[in-house]
Parts: sequence; C-alpha cells; structure tokens
Amino acid sequence: MNADQSCLYPLGIIGIGNTLAGDDGAGNTVVSRLKVKYPSRPDVYLHNLETDPLELWEILPSAKRFIFVDAVAGKPTGRLVAVKKRGVKRAWAPSIHNMDLPTVIEQLCRLRQAAEPEWSIWGITIDIPNYLQEGLSAEVSEAVENLVEMLSERIESKDYNIEAPAAFEQFGNT
Repeated sequence: MNADQSCLYPLGIIGIGNTLAGDDGAGNTVVSRLKVKYPSRPDVYLHNLETDPLELWEILPSAKRFIFVDAVAGKPTGRLVAVKKRGVKRAWAPSIHNMDLPTVIEQLCRLRQAAEPEWSIWGITIDIPNYLQEGLSAEVSEAVENLVEMLSERIESKDYNIEAPAAFEQFGNT
C-alpha cells in the first residue's frame, strides 16, 4: 500500500527486520501478527519494512506518529526495551537495512521539507545471529507475544501514544 498524504493515520506501527536471520525478524513478526488480527483499520497503518530503509520515503507521510518495532542486540535475549533514537546499532550487521533509522528519518524529512513525525523504537533484545535461519527463539517468541498483546491493547483503546509502557527498560547505545 502506498502512503497517501491526504489520508493520515493517527498511528503507524512499522516492523523492521529480516525474518531470514531468525530473531532479527522479531519486529516483522509482531506487525505480521497485528495485520492478521486487524486486517482493516482506518486508524492504524501496519507495515513491514524488510529490506530498504529508504522505503520510509513512502511510509513517513502515511501517519502522524510511528512506533518502529525492531530487534536490537542485547542481553539477556527477549527483553522489551525502549530504544533511544541516537547511537543504536542494528542487531545484525549484514542486514540489508542496517542504516541508522534516526538518520534515515531525519534526511528523508529534510528532502521532503517536512517536519519529522513523532516516533519511537520499541525493541526486543536478541543475540546477534551467526547464520541465516527462519524462526524465533523461545525467549524472543515470548517477547513477541507480549508485544503483540500490548500493541493490541493500544489499538483497541485507540491510544495513539508512542511512548513505550513502563514495563520496558530504557535502552541506550548497544
């Protein structure tokens, strides 16, 4: 679905990751499950960003605020973390989308001559994958289920706040 500037959603939830790299696909898994649960919502834009971060060019105009759901390198595996916008490294360096999300958003907004939308990163900590494989570890699967439930509560209550719940740990530079 191409973003339509004339039809802004109050909230966009964007999964980021590579499902071919095991736990690195946690963000995409969260959003894929939300898409099944909510196949048509006029108030929430659900999208998976799987390869090219410059795809955000089309996504950013689609919503007033965003929650980006991503896997981040950290221990122990399966923690839910609120990620600071600067200085966070991708969990899996060979990833096609290993560009710094804050920088991409900032530069694309400059090119559009548009204000940066409100946004935050909700992360799930993972071990850095050593090889390609599909599927999530037990710890990350549990975190995915918890995150789907938390986001479902927000969607159903029409709470478009992008701040992570208090249960999330604050997560800085990895």
